[in-house]
Formats: sequence, C-alpha cells, structure tokens
Amino acid sequence: MPNPTLDRLFPSSRVVGVAALALLALSMLATRYHHFSSVLHLADTSWAVFFLAGLWFRSARVLAGLLVVAVLVDLGSVVMDGAAMASCFSPAYPGVLLAYAALWGAGRLARRQLEAHASAGLPATLGLIAAALIVGVTAAFGIANVTFFAFSGQFETMSAGDYAASVAPYLTGYLGTAATYAAVGIVALATSQLIRESLSQHRHV
Repeated sequence: MPNPTLDRLFPSSRVVGVAALALLALSMLATRYHHFSSVLHLADTSWAVFFLAGLWFRSARVLAGLLVVAVLVDLGSVVMDGAAMASCFSPAYPGVLLAYAALWGAGRLARRQLEAHASAGLPATLGLIAAALIVGVTAAFGIANVTFFAFSGQFETMSAGDYAASVAPYLTGYLGTAATYAAVGIVALATSQLIRESLSQHRHV
C-alpha cells in the first residue's frame, strides 16, 4: 500500500529517479576516489548512497549498477595510483560489495515496512528510516571487517578479539558519515519536491 509521506520524499517520477541515480553515482565518483575527495575534504558517500538507493528503487538492477560504479571507481584508482591502491583488491574485496548489498537491503526493508504502514506520518517515517540506517551500517561494518580480517591475509598474528577491539571505535564514524549524507539527500529531495509542487500550483492558478 502506498505511503503518501514516503512517496513525497521519494517520488516515482522516472525523470526524477534517473537524475537522482546520476547524482548518487557522481557523488561516489567525487568522494570515493581519494584525489577528488582529499581536495574537496569530503568523506565517502558510498554507504549512504546504497542505503538511499535501496530505500528509493525496487529494482535489483539499481544495486547491480551502483556496485559496478563502485568497482570501476576502485579500478580507476588502481590505474591512476598503481600500487598505492592495488592493496585494496585483496581476496577480501567481495566483502565490501556484500556490505554495500546489506545497506541496500536495509533500505529495501525500511521501504517495505513503511509501505505496510501507509498512515505513518513524517516523524514515524523518518524514525524508521533512521533505525534502518543504523541497522544497515552496523551490518555492513560487521561484514566488511569480518571478511577483511578473514581473507585479506594481513592479520595472521592478530586474534579476532584484538582485531574487533581495534576497529570497533570506527563504527561511530561510519554511522555519522552515512547519517549525515542520508539526511542531506532526504532534505534535498524534500526541498525539490516542495519546489515542484509550488511550481505546479502556480501553473494551474
């Protein structure tokens, strides 16, 4: 069942959707490749991008397309920077893609829950989105780190407990970055929707 609040935040317009996907992909290009992000002083948008994409788009092709973009950006980094970035492509690299899929899945689950509660107002909608983001980021953080510890070949002399203790403090940073970008994206969408509605009303006056 459609959720009016959610539909206003994430309109079903094909034109808006294509434009949004292009912006999401460009944001990954601008922040994922460190030459751009270091100049602009921007953190990586990837985690927020996959969550928002899952929240907005039903098709798994969107997930596949964004995964391709992420891999191509990483490969481009290797071509540009050589050995400095080649270490990123360890046997643990698929874990990064699984983490992104978990974020997309968290967005999809949030969307389904909101569609099942069509009467949810804006506070309830935003609260559920925030809860889903926390769950998604936590799951993605766990997947990425477990696979990196297990398959990267860099931690043969470190115990799992020591590794977990060393990386756990970084979770809050990932949560903060993803939440900030997701909030910016949602506010931008809500603002653009209000502008479109205002322009439409003026045309019909």
